Amino acid sequence: MENSFIIDNLLEQQEGTRLEFKATVNKEAIAKTIAAFINTQGGDLVIGIEDNKKIVGVENAEKLCAAIQKMLVEFIQPIAPIFTQVINYKKKDLILISVWEGAKKPYQYKGKIFTRENDATKLSSVSNLTSLIKDRKDADFHWERRTVLGSSLQDLDTEEINQTIALYKAYKPNSAVEDAEDFLIQMGLIQNGNLTNACVVLFGKKPTRFIPQSKIRITIYPSTVTGDNFLNDKTFDGCIFQNITAILNFIEISFGKNIVVDGILRKEKLNYPLLAVREGLLNAMVHRDYNSVNGFLQISIFSDRTEIANYGGLPAGITIKDLKKEHSSILRNPDIAQICFVRKYIEMLGSGTLRMISDCKKNGFRMPVWTDKDNVTTVTFPDLSIKTKATKGVNEGVNEGVKKVHFKAESEGVNEELNAIYAVIEKTPGLKAPAIASVLGVSLSTAERYIKKLKDAKHIKFVGVPKTGGYFIK
Repeated sequence: MENSFIIDNLLEQQEGTRLEFKATVNKEAIAKTIAAFINTQGGDLVIGIEDNKKIVGVENAEKLCAAIQKMLVEFIQPIAPIFTQVINYKKKDLILISVWEGAKKPYQYKGKIFTRENDATKLSSVSNLTSLIKDRKDADFHWERRTVLGSSLQDLDTEEINQTIALYKAYKPNSAVEDAEDFLIQMGLIQNGNLTNACVVLFGKKPTRFIPQSKIRITIYPSTVTGDNFLNDKTFDGCIFQNITAILNFIEISFGKNIVVDGILRKEKLNYPLLAVREGLLNAMVHRDYNSVNGFLQISIFSDRTEIANYGGLPAGITIKDLKKEHSSILRNPDIAQICFVRKYIEMLGSGTLRMISDCKKNGFRMPVWTDKDNVTTVTFPDLSIKTKATKGVNEGVNEGVKKVHFKAESEGVNEELNAIYAVIEKTPGLKAPAIASVLGVSLSTAERYIKKLKDAKHIKFVGVPKTGGYFIK
């Protein structure tokens, strides 16, 4: 069953600081334990499993899960990412609740502060409370909370902020958010009237203007090594959400898809493990070390593998071996992670690497391999490659093997752009103009102008309604 591998992994562990099993639903006990997890090291609570690990399940699990989520979000303060889900395991429904260690300690449940000591949840002692307050002060001096000189609200993408506010209100319905500025203050993204580094990375119109190391580079090489000879080399310098969309579009175009015949049905099958690659990208973006001006996030596609490398080694206490099992989520950038959670880019906590492994196995790809060397964490997808010949131009790798279109009245440069767009549509039918523009690195207006030429010449057509349709070869 989907996500049952997470329960398998948790059952291999013993209850302790980060794990608790509960046979029945006791909302008070659950809330105290979750608050304690957030104040300590984060953790997982599974409902429907006895202390001896016997699976008993939960009746009306979906309804109870929603009620528990609502209660936790309402009564644990300040707000923290709390993920709840129902997992069917061996024909019984279980409720899994996962949380990170909080960055705004101490967290309270109904005015009381709880911490975790081994496998017990306890009211915080005076010494523990002092330690929690110190953690909070230390977090306020973290890179994310430092302010960006010369920046203002005008440097932020209002549309991205408004989308986030809408999702935040859905997550916490009783929240009182007056406007964008008020929201950013509540989330700690404005400090003393100034935008923070995290705020600019998340919502900046052009984050690299203030934080040049926030850019992301993708290079496609024709061989197994780096060098000056490459098929494509592209830099993404938007806010974190724009980069995620643009990079995933670029990857889809680059790897493409195949048509698979299943009986009388024709189905599209991606040539890469989408969920695993997406998770690898998100992990790198959320956990990278933005503090260093020499920091980087590099995606390299070779003839025999694909690598995602980001500056910032694994957190202290986490090893490569830990990545292959349920492990603690030690956040380098908790403010960025929290907003990504609100935006639903982070769907589950502490199990991203497990899902990468599961997705690769499910789709017939080899398991990803992680390395941690010289303060650089790299995930490698073996055999995930683009088989094509080396060329000089950026667009030629995309154009290879694709029908050429030619407009006599147009210059050679314009014809090259028209063919690049035609090639993108032929390799990945159904894309809209913004996706095509982001893949080729041109403005939306430029892409739309060339698309119109191709459409007027009856080389391509738009199929479907504006909201869900896309361009196809005619």
